[in-house]
Amino acid sequence: MAKNPFMSAWLSWANRATGMWTAAAVSAARRNQSAALKSMTTPPKPAKPKRKSKPAR
Repeated sequence: MAKNPFMSAWLSWANRATGMWTAAAVSAARRNQSAALKSMTTPPKPAKPKRKSKPAR
């Protein structure tokens, strides 16, 4: 590949942006991991039948 200063600058910027995005995604995933794991492992609560509201008079 020919040495293109613009291309190399763009690549370095893209690399940095991707790295930042990945780091942000990983940290967010780490924060949400326990909640996601809990929601996956616990069975859904049985939905209570909703009481019909009395018509307003």
